[in-house]
Amino acid sequence: MAETTIAEPKSFDTEVYMEHNESELKFLDIPWEDVVFKYIMPCLPLQTKFQMRRVSKQWLEMVTLYFSINKTVNTCRIANKMTVGALSIMTRNNSSLQDLVLRNSKDWLTDAVLMPVLKQNPKLQQMDISNCSFVTNSSLQVLGVNCQNVKVVSLSDCHWVSVDGLTVLAMQCVNLESLDLTGCWGVNDEAITLLAIRCKKLRYLSMAKIYGLTDYAMAILAREATSLCHLNIRGCWRLSDDSIGILAEYAKNLKALEARECRDITENSLYKLRNRGVKIDVRPPQPPRGLAGLRHRKPCLNIQI
Repeated sequence: MAETTIAEPKSFDTEVYMEHNESELKFLDIPWEDVVFKYIMPCLPLQTKFQMRRVSKQWLEMVTLYFSINKTVNTCRIANKMTVGALSIMTRNNSSLQDLVLRNSKDWLTDAVLMPVLKQNPKLQQMDISNCSFVTNSSLQVLGVNCQNVKVVSLSDCHWVSVDGLTVLAMQCVNLESLDLTGCWGVNDEAITLLAIRCKKLRYLSMAKIYGLTDYAMAILAREATSLCHLNIRGCWRLSDDSIGILAEYAKNLKALEARECRDITENSLYKLRNRGVKIDVRPPQPPRGLAGLRHRKPCLNIQI
């Protein structure tokens, strides 16, 4: 009986298989939304993303899709190189933005550029337009009406902010948790009082260099803003020890206070907060050296001729 032979299988050349597949795998073959948009694009500089648009139509399609679903726009690192056209490309088809950081865009950002972005992104959670000179209170009014769930607003050195703009923000955006008004000279007691009454979730508030702020506003703030944890009143020279005394009594959740350059705030009131463990940027006065300290000095020889 003839023996039956079984042919051995051909050996599998792993190296040839891998080289063949690697040669055909392209960047655009990687899943866009699950891999490229999630892990790769956030690591690339903004300039690189715009350069990618020039490679081909398919690359342009990919970057355009990324911009349309991206939840963050942050141009602060290249604010001096940004243009109105570039921001338009990044935001024109996007209605899901949550973080909008345009800090230091003082040469090109205006109401005409900013307001359309705010109108089409009602889910916005954070807006930072610090040091933007050509924006007005009209943008704050649009923010208040269209983005009522915003939690973080930074307006540092926006000298154009007035009571009217801040009033709309306080009335509409009651979920505010962080507000930076550093250098907003047009803000007064009335605006701060309304913020304290309406925005019960406020945890961080900077009113540094608001020279018109008085003890009256601080009294309302201490009583009404019960969630306040960090307060910055640097350079508010009209505030006195009375303000700090009221804070110590009513602001039970306060953890940090910045009060440098407040000429009428002294250790007489600050020590009450220190005893509660509140971190204060003003150093306590050093106790005078007593006579006991002199005893430890090394004797010195004084020779007079």
